Amino acid sequence: MKEKKQSGEKRYIVTYVDSKTDAVTASQILNVNANSVANGVELMATAAEFGGADVLHLDGIGSTVLSLSDQKAEELKQDNRVLAVEEDVEVFAFETLEDYQHQQDVETASNEQDPYYQLVQEYFKQGFEQGKAESQKSFFEQLQQFLGNPNTRINTGNTSGNAFSRTGNPFTGLQQRTDYPFPTPTTSPFARPTPSQLFPVQPTPWNIAMVKAPAAWARGLRGNGIKVAVIDTGIAAHADLGVSGGASFVPGLASYNDDNGHGTHCAGIIAARNNFIGVIGVAPAASLYAVKVLNSAGSGMTSWILAGMTWARQNGMKVVSMSLGANVPPMVAYQNAITQLTNAGVTVVCAAGNNGQSTTFPYVGAPANSHPLAIAVGAIDINKIIAPWSSRGTHGSPWNPVTLVAPGVSINSTFPFPASSYKTLSGTSMACPHVAGAVALIKQKFPLFTPAQVKAKLIVSSSDLGVPGNDPTYGSGLLNCDKATL
Repeated sequence: MKEKKQSGEKRYIVTYVDSKTDAVTASQILNVNANSVANGVELMATAAEFGGADVLHLDGIGSTVLSLSDQKAEELKQDNRVLAVEEDVEVFAFETLEDYQHQQDVETASNEQDPYYQLVQEYFKQGFEQGKAESQKSFFEQLQQFLGNPNTRINTGNTSGNAFSRTGNPFTGLQQRTDYPFPTPTTSPFARPTPSQLFPVQPTPWNIAMVKAPAAWARGLRGNGIKVAVIDTGIAAHADLGVSGGASFVPGLASYNDDNGHGTHCAGIIAARNNFIGVIGVAPAASLYAVKVLNSAGSGMTSWILAGMTWARQNGMKVVSMSLGANVPPMVAYQNAITQLTNAGVTVVCAAGNNGQSTTFPYVGAPANSHPLAIAVGAIDINKIIAPWSSRGTHGSPWNPVTLVAPGVSINSTFPFPASSYKTLSGTSMACPHVAGAVALIKQKFPLFTPAQVKAKLIVSSSDLGVPGNDPTYGSGLLNCDKATL
């Protein structure tokens, strides 16, 4: 869903020299009735549909969104109170198309909760209340019923393979998978974990191991108490995720529920729970907040993203993860918004973009390119080789570097279709949340670190890849959560 535009006009974002410009002053600069200027963040966070006649002021970042003729836009550019007049361009989730063709899944999948996950979740609740032996007994009894055969045998002595067997085909109608960690990404889009007898440690996915998150966990760092805003398509209810709150800035939608899947996938990379099912995120104890700025098609407008960024600042986030953008040069509106976030102590992590094979703009896109403190993340594969589509930096423009890289090819994570499932996706969209999770670990270890110090810590602690030293392809190298938290 997009905003309704007036004929012959475009939606523009007017950014003022004074970032504290309020709605009344903005109306005077724009020469519009003050009563027609609405609080953009408040209005967009409701289910209201706004159109071309609406003037939306984003309080706190000094920007107003409204429809203008090209002539009026040019006139405003000459006003010495105006810093920039930029078109409200469309923004997209930064996933690769070849790995992200799930629209049919979205349209046809049932949203009913998978009973398998309900069973496993209940087992772990009982484990805390009854003790291991009693809860295991209860779990196995329920599992026998779930498999539909009371003669199911539980091989309690087998800890290296499947823990369950029965005569005939024991998993008729069920999806099967191999044990973690998988040496290559799972081929099933909806991978299902096989419970083991003892559950001593949650198996670690290859991508989480690659960034050395377990070493930080071993020192008690799991992102506890750190608020992370996932500015994306929203986050769906999932057995492997906990969502602490959020808001939607997509016109006509008040719910931050994910109707696309992209945001839920990114959320799992950041903070999938250490609950012995599915996957585990980089910072499994971090607090996730869903800031929905992209619609069911995975697209939105720059103004929606700006509203989401404003909400993140106003609601005390410590990290924002933005796996989205547009292949355009830096935008002043983003620069102002990121300045306000970093001034409030919020670290901004962005996907670099998937335009590396472009002959016209192979560089880091906006918003990743729009502020010196934005952390632009490129994508590598399981062999630590840069993905061909991962956007590159350039030494020619200081605003256009890749900061560092993280796994972003064939990443298995949480997905909402079917309910509480998993899916393998690729893109710098998947690399970005690895770094956002790492920032949560850093902020837990060093709570007084500024965004500048966090970025510096990520750079100096990364493991060099490619050409020795910082380079346009890999930036400073591969994310290293272990060294970053020392």
